[in-house]
Amino acid sequence: MKTGCVILAAGAGRRMGGVNKALLIWQGKTFLQDIADRLRKLGDVACVVVVATPHDVETEVAAGEEGYPCVRNAHPERGMASSVAAGFAYASANFATDTCWLWPVDAPGVGVEALRILRSRGDAARIVTPRFAGRGGHPSLVGRAIWPELEACENAAEGARSVFRKDAHRRDFVDLEDHAVVHDFDCPTDLGVSSC
Repeated sequence: MKTGCVILAAGAGRRMGGVNKALLIWQGKTFLQDIADRLRKLGDVACVVVVATPHDVETEVAAGEEGYPCVRNAHPERGMASSVAAGFAYASANFATDTCWLWPVDAPGVGVEALRILRSRGDAARIVTPRFAGRGGHPSLVGRAIWPELEACENAAEGARSVFRKDAHRRDFVDLEDHAVVHDFDCPTDLGVSSC
């Protein structure tokens, strides 16, 4: 099944010291390269990377090296919801897929087998979210029928969370033995250096 992927890479990385998290090195690859490599192993995935100042230019270059187009979040000060909205507006206009991953760039390392399991549960009307030890994580696979709500989530009280929590009957949690689905990199301690 062909899928899409919106990679959120528009953050300023303030808690990480102002660095571009898309280009941080983890296990010999940048975060963006790691995610791209895993998606390639899945097969046919259409991707877009959401970028914003101050790291937009360098992230666009890195995304181009992976063959991915970028869309700019013109208002990153409005938070992650503005990036989700920009990414899913692009997806709606450009992806001929029934499902699309929502993948923050600071959450690399998710196993390909975990992704395959999640993809096998997806359809155009549902959200499929990985869970490890009772905690929901990333990336979620979002059905096309829900994309318009994510395009408008910038104006929702809790952003994308409002969409994800709107209707429990359309969201499936899939328990996986993959800790990476709940491990994101927010500050230097997450990389094993310095302190937050």
